[in-house]
Parts: sequence; structure tokens; C-alpha cells
Amino acid sequence: MAEKTGLSEKASTLLNNVRYYWKKPAKGRYMSFKEIASYAFGGIGAYLIVCMSYPCILGATNVFLSGTIGIGLTDMYIMYVIAILSGIPLTGVRANIVDNTRNKAGKYRPYLLRMGIPCAVIFVAMVWFPYDKLHFIVGDGQIFGREAQYVAKCVVILAFNIALQFFYNFFYDAYENLIHVLSPNSQERADVASIKSVIYSFGPTVYNLIIPIFAGILGTNQTDIKVYRIAFPVIGVIGILLVFIVYANTQEKIIQAKTHVIQIKFTDALREVAKNKYFWIISLASWIGFLETAYSNILYWLCNYGGACSQGTYAIITTVYGNASLWGMLLAPFCIRKWGKKKVQIVTNLFNIAFILCMYPFFCGNAETTTGNIRNYVIWEVLACLYLNGIVGAFAHILNPSIQADIRDYQQYKTGERIDGMFAAVAAIGSVITLITAGVLPALQEKYGMTAIRAQEVTSNSTLMSRMLPGSNQTISQMLTDQLANGQNNFVNPSSALYDVDGILLPLLKVLVIVAAVGATLNVIPFFFYDLTEKKQKSYVRVLKVRAVFEDYGNNALKDKDIIEMIDLVNNSKEMAVASPKEVSKDMYKGISDKAERKAAKKAYRAALDYNEEIEISKFVMDELNKFNTTLGMHKIEAYTKVYEAGLDGIKNTSIEDAKAQLNKAKAMPKNTEEEKEIRKFYIELAKSQISAVKSYIKYFGTAQTFEELSFDTIESLFNKEDELDEKIAELAQLSHIARKDKDSDEYNRLKAEIKKYSEERKDVRKASKAEMDKHAQFNRAAKPYVDAKKLLAQNENFKHFDEIAALYDTAKENVAIAEAKEAEEEAKRLEEEKAELERRKEERAAKKASKKK
Repeated sequence: MAEKTGLSEKASTLLNNVRYYWKKPAKGRYMSFKEIASYAFGGIGAYLIVCMSYPCILGATNVFLSGTIGIGLTDMYIMYVIAILSGIPLTGVRANIVDNTRNKAGKYRPYLLRMGIPCAVIFVAMVWFPYDKLHFIVGDGQIFGREAQYVAKCVVILAFNIALQFFYNFFYDAYENLIHVLSPNSQERADVASIKSVIYSFGPTVYNLIIPIFAGILGTNQTDIKVYRIAFPVIGVIGILLVFIVYANTQEKIIQAKTHVIQIKFTDALREVAKNKYFWIISLASWIGFLETAYSNILYWLCNYGGACSQGTYAIITTVYGNASLWGMLLAPFCIRKWGKKKVQIVTNLFNIAFILCMYPFFCGNAETTTGNIRNYVIWEVLACLYLNGIVGAFAHILNPSIQADIRDYQQYKTGERIDGMFAAVAAIGSVITLITAGVLPALQEKYGMTAIRAQEVTSNSTLMSRMLPGSNQTISQMLTDQLANGQNNFVNPSSALYDVDGILLPLLKVLVIVAAVGATLNVIPFFFYDLTEKKQKSYVRVLKVRAVFEDYGNNALKDKDIIEMIDLVNNSKEMAVASPKEVSKDMYKGISDKAERKAAKKAYRAALDYNEEIEISKFVMDELNKFNTTLGMHKIEAYTKVYEAGLDGIKNTSIEDAKAQLNKAKAMPKNTEEEKEIRKFYIELAKSQISAVKSYIKYFGTAQTFEELSFDTIESLFNKEDELDEKIAELAQLSHIARKDKDSDEYNRLKAEIKKYSEERKDVRKASKAEMDKHAQFNRAAKPYVDAKKLLAQNENFKHFDEIAALYDTAKENVAIAEAKEAEEEAKRLEEEKAELERRKEERAAKKASKKK
């Protein structure tokens, strides 16, 4: 009874928290429950679109393009290489757009719809394209020694995929990376990623149910294109409608000075990301672990070629398999909180290897029945292994975005810039490695029989073709004949070789299981070198908050809430940095038998761990505040003072040859100790910055323009004007929604005209702010050593005058209290007005019903 009471109390507390923090986040958090729910529920739509990509995006072993469209494995690999190479410059463009976006909607939100709609249209177009009619355009001859229609089909698929390299990857990154900027709290990101993953997984579950069910209804298997032509338009429309929920109800939150001009030069961003060791560790894991996905098509092949089950049973199997992810995604945030990302990543990967190898025995011996189909129990045994694998594999849905977000926080801490999109650009350049490795799996599949020649032999074998797949009322031969009449010639499709269960399918599956286990082993190795702990991430975020406030202070743009948060943070750091760590040992609770006492002791143990962690983080913050007192800090002040005193003339009057001489001088500096190495590295970077600045000055200014500092007044006023227009448009949109609901067409049209007018005005303001940002960006590139010197010297000066900023604390607190009271009053007033409006409508409806009855 006590347990029930405890559970009911927890449920009641959770419900009250959801109600209270529905629109406003709890203390220490950045996302409200409404925002979390919108991001997660809208993710169902995002992943319905993602599911549509699985059959359409070129891959080395794409079963739809090979088994349905009829693209050969070698040809598909060649097309895949071309698509990836063409996508590299597009990735650079995409990255530059994201990193240089200044929009109230944020870095990613604007592109959810702008890229999601074209994606859905392309996917539908791909399955509806009349590939069998291409001979009317290219004729019945040959091109490059192949049938002209086949070559044309390859060209069409490739053209679609080159477009998707931009639109789909942009859309996918926009949704997945959105979590990186919705909160700077690493644990909150992990928690939200878990909730999001659990809910959005409903999208793939629905997709995996729909496709085989449609195939069963049509009396065919999933190699039939008719299945996708019926399903994709419906999935696309639902997907886009749900994605709009994410766009409408989330808000990006990046810790950055409000006066910071976001304009990053492509080569600079590329150079900085290339120095990020954590990025390379994660990338290396994916590059050398490429073989791990070798097992991904096993269930599909067992059903559609091996006949291990009917399409209806397959729908159940894929649903059950999808359910495995639920448990992994639910467990992940708790495991991360207890053991940290690195340990969880390594342990789950080791389990992954074991569960992959568990499938091997089920493909040994004679697995066929008298009908020639694989015995039904085999697919259930394989499912059991894959289910366990799915549980540990689902941890990656939480771990990957959490780790990626931490890496970006580290990047911002190291460089001062929030570089998000450029990570994708560097990864795309690294994908050249993937192009080489991706050819291994198609080569293996061809070696073990998946070729057009073997397919012709198999489809010509009357014994094999007389087999009937479970749930089907026709033989394989009759099914392939029906598909041929529909424009699909699967008699010569390399995948059709898999209909030979004993000769090709089972031997190939054994090889792929071993290969996948090797890939999973290679994948886990780099993570042993990953040392970005949760404590380090918290330290980086604290320092970023301090830097942002000081930057705004230097530009007279401080907000009261920022002052309060920063002063509290620094005062706490000063106190905790000199505190003595508590002695912590598991013996604090292990020897206690009483349940209540043991629970209290465990709580004390965790509190002691948190206390000691806070000491370490506080020391990190104080190191930041005291960094100018170190030897390296003093060298920076001395060097930057000279740069600042020389002013912009120092750049104008410096030749590239002089700047290169400074670089050579810096490279000649001693590097015997760690301190000397750091100092030498600083002077090398400064010299390189001077070379780049001189080149930028010649390019952007020369003698044509005045080379002088720009005021922030213009750009700040433009930003403020844009924010005002955003609020007006949002308010008018809400009123127009009410007017349309009330069927007040005159008011609706008036509001619509107002929205259009303000939208045009906002467009002009954005254009002007973009032009002003370009001016700032060009100046910052040409004057980078001077700008860096001014920033560092100002930061040094501001750190000295911390007490003056702290003197603003009490006033800021009073202002915030007044503002919060006013906000609460306005919120209460709004709720009352909403309540009155609802009552009015309720009475109107009641009156209408009464009049109708009369």
C-alpha cells in the first residue's frame, strides 16, 4: 500500500510539474514540457520522412534500388560514389548557411520545412517515376555497352540522389542537430533525446507495419513498387504536418553574446573543426566500423527471399524488433547519468558484438522445409538475437546526439565560435574514406552469388521458381511475371539469386554475420580514447556563460538576468574553488543493512560526489578568470597590446612578406617544455592570423573602401526591429486564427493583409541586417589580429573590474523581480481573458443549439 502511495505521489508530482512547467522551463533547465513534447511528437513526422529515405537514398546494399528498381550492385556502388562526391561541395554550402544564420527562428528550425517538403516530394516522385517508359526517350539501343533504358534509369536515380544530397541531408541535420541548441545542459539534452527517441520511434514502427501489410493485401512481397506508390504520398503528407509542430513550438538557445556577429569564413571554420580531437575520434569510429551494418538486411531477406514467414508475420516481427529500441532509449539517460557516456558507449558496443555473433549458428546446417522455404523458427531465433542487439544499439540514439552536442560545446570553448554546420562539412570530406570501404559489402555479396548471371540461373530453375512464399497464392515465377508486366524485370535482378536458399542465401548470411561482428569490434576501439567527460562539458558551459556576459558588458548590451546568473556563478566558483573535497567511498553505504538508512547513505554518497565535482568545475572557472596571470596569458597581453597599439594601420602597412617572416620567427621559438610549446603555438597562430588578415584587407578594402571600425548600433537596431516584427506577425497570426474560427471573413482578410505588410517589412529588415553583417564579417576578417587583441584586452580589463559589474547585482535583481511580477500579472490576465472567451463561445454554441431545437 505504501508503494502504491509512493507511486501515486510521484505520478501526482510529475503531473503537477508538467502543468506548472508546460510553457516555462523548471529552474536549471532550458526546455519547457511543451517544447519537449513538440520536439518529440513532431519527430514522428520527421522520421516518417526519414523512413522514406531508406529505400530511396543510394547505398552500397540498398535492397529497394537493387530488388525493386533493378540496379546492379556494382552499378549502385558507382552511383553511390558519384552521389557522395557531388554532395561534398553541397555539404560545404549547407554548413556555411547554418553557421552564418542570424534568424530568430535559429540555426536549424527554419530548414525543417524548407527542406522537409522538397524531400517528401522527391521521395514520392522516385517511386512514381515511369522507369519502364524511358525507352521512349532513349530508344531500345545500347549506351556504354548496356541497355539504353537501364542506363537512363541509373541516370534518373542518380539525379534524384544528387538533389537529396542537399535537401535530405539538410533536413536530417536540421532535426537531429536541433537538440544541440535547444539546451546547453548536457544531461537535459540526453533526457530529451531519450523522450524524443521513444516517441519518434512510433514513426518507423508505423512505416514498418504499413509496407508489409500493403504487400500482403496486394498479394506480393516488398520488392513490388506498387506497395511504395500507395504508401509514400500518405506518409509524406502526414510527415510534413507533424514536422510543422516542431517548427512552431521550439526555440533555440545558444550561449553567445547578443552582440556577437555570426559570420564564419569557410576555411577558418574548416581549420578549427579539423583541430577538434573528439570529432576525429567519433568520425574514426564510424569510418573503421563500416562493416557493422552488414547484418541490416537479414530479416528482410529471410522473409522476402527465404520465405521464412508471411508478410503479415513479417509486419509483426518488424514491430517487435522496433520495440527493442524502446527499452534501450528509456534506459540510456539513466545509464548515462550513472556511468557517463564513454563507459555506456563502450559496454553497449561490446554487447552489440556478442549479440551479432549469436545469429551465426542459426544459418548453419539445413534450414529448409520440404517446400524449399526456410523453417519458420529460424526467423524468430534471429529476431531474438536482433532484439537484444536492438536494445543495446538503441543507446546510440541518445548517446550520439549527446556526444555531438558536447563536442560542439568544446569547439565553442576552444575557438569562441559556435560552429555547427561545418562539422558536417568536414565529415563529408572524410566520407571519401567511406567511399572506399563501402565497396567491400557489395563485393562480398557478388562473390557469394548476388549477380545477374546467378539470378538468371536461379530464376530459370523450375524447381526453385515453383516455390510459394508463405501467405502468397502464386509461385515465385508467377509473382516475378506479374512484376515484369508492371515494368520490373526481376528475373535478371541480382537480388533474385537469393531465392536459392541453400546455395546462396544461407552461406551469404553466415559471411555477413562474421563481417558485421568484425565491423562492430573496429567501431568500439576509438571510444577508449574519448575523454570528454560530463564534468568537462559542464565546465565549458560555465566558462561560455561568463565570456558571453563579459562580451555583452564590453558592448554595453548587458541584460539584468545575465548579470544575476553570472554573478551567482562566479561567486559560487570563488567559494567552491578553495573548498576541501569530501572523502567519498562506496563503503559509506555498502555495510548498511537497514533499507531507509542505506538509502539515506547512498543519497549522501551521491551528494558528496556532486560536491567534489562542483569544486573541480569551480576551479576551471577560476582558471578562466585568472588566465591572464599565467605566463602564457602575460605573453598574450604583451603581444596583443602591440597589435592593438599599432591599430588598423598595423595591418594596412604590413606586407604579406613581413607577416610570413613573423611566422618563421614564431616557428623558430623553443619548444622544450609544455609551457614553451603553448607559447610557441600562440605566436604561430597569431602570425597566421596576420597573414590571413593582410590578404583579406587587400581583397575587401585595398584603396576602394575606408578601413575603420564599425558601430554595433546599426546592426543591433536592425536585430531589434526584426524581433519586433516577428512578435507582431505572431500576434496577428494568432488573431487571424481566431477570426477564421469565428468565420469573420472581413477581419480575417484584414489581418492577413497586415501580416503580408509586416512580412514584407521584415524581409527588407533581414536584407539590411544581412548586408550589415557582411560588412562586419569582412572587417573582422581583415582586422582579425586587431579585433582579437581588442577583445582579449577588453576581457582582461573587464575581469579586473568584476566588482563594478557585481555592484549592478542588487539593482538587476530588483528589476528582474519587478519584470517577473508584471509578467505573472499579464499571464494571469491573459488566462482570465482566455477563460472568458471560452465561456462566451460556449454560451454562443448553447444558444445556437437551443435556437435549432426551437
